[in-house]
Amino acid sequence: MAEGAQPSRRLGQAGPLVLDTVVFARGVATPAGVRPSLDRVDLDILPGEIFSIVGRAGSGKTMLLESIVGLQPVSAEQLLVCGTDPRRFPRAVKQRIGVAPRRVAVERKITVHEALRLFAAFYERADPERALDRLGLAAVRHTRVDTLPPPLQQRVSLALALLHDPSVLFADEPTRDLDPEGARTVWDLLRERRDRGRTSVITTNHLDEAARLSDRIAVIDGGRVIAAETPAALMARSRAPERVTFQLLKPAVPVDSLTALDGVVGLQVERSAYVITSSDGVATLRAVLRLLESLGLRPLNLGLHQQTLEDMFFELTAHGARASAADQRDA
Repeated sequence: MAEGAQPSRRLGQAGPLVLDTVVFARGVATPAGVRPSLDRVDLDILPGEIFSIVGRAGSGKTMLLESIVGLQPVSAEQLLVCGTDPRRFPRAVKQRIGVAPRRVAVERKITVHEALRLFAAFYERADPERALDRLGLAAVRHTRVDTLPPPLQQRVSLALALLHDPSVLFADEPTRDLDPEGARTVWDLLRERRDRGRTSVITTNHLDEAARLSDRIAVIDGGRVIAAETPAALMARSRAPERVTFQLLKPAVPVDSLTALDGVVGLQVERSAYVITSSDGVATLRAVLRLLESLGLRPLNLGLHQQTLEDMFFELTAHGARASAADQRDA
């Protein structure tokens, strides 16, 4: 299939075809004794999407990323990246992908520009000047990599991975050390790549960023991918109640009137602040507005707090967190 072409069939529709994917993995597992471990992971990543992998510390998200690109020894029933097995044909795969580890993978006594020129020699087509410009590194081009602060070293790692405009970028926590401006630069770059049909696969601990900017998110827990869906589909799985909140100049609403409203499952009142938990936040919000209007009351700071990706994440990974705590106690 042509690079950047749209998949003919997406997940949830009888499963993707091998040719629909830029990453097709079945039964990926680490050797015995390797930690963090991967336990027969299946994964499909589609052309032209931003795909985020999230998980608790030690869950295996970095191990999974490195295993896909051939940096870790793994077994797998099938493992294809851009249609090629990276274990059998690593050189061919490296021409199609870019890998940005958390730490800069260069001899740090060379300058930023020297590092880019060195890595450019590994590719058939590469543009160091474009990479410098895209990551905002022109001002430090003649600065030694080892003297740069961590946020700029992280940008260097991304620039090295993007030298040859790869079909698929794999980046391990690319915004981890960045300030808000730097993080925005990275996400703008990922969106621009998506607009051109390129794929970006990242690990991240920033759940709000992942929810807002990813096309799909994989949740990994205990070495297994336990969910891989759109942010909206993941959040819809959450059983966390929604909350309607507001304040009044004085607590003048009868409690019984509030608890009888549509969807209300709980109520907290502290001074002038009301927090209503609800099984249907929108219905409860409408009912609250009608009630307050009938009583001639005008609320302050009225808000509806719906399920978030963070709610879903903690629900899905709660079992793994308990198991990890038990392991530490037994150790």
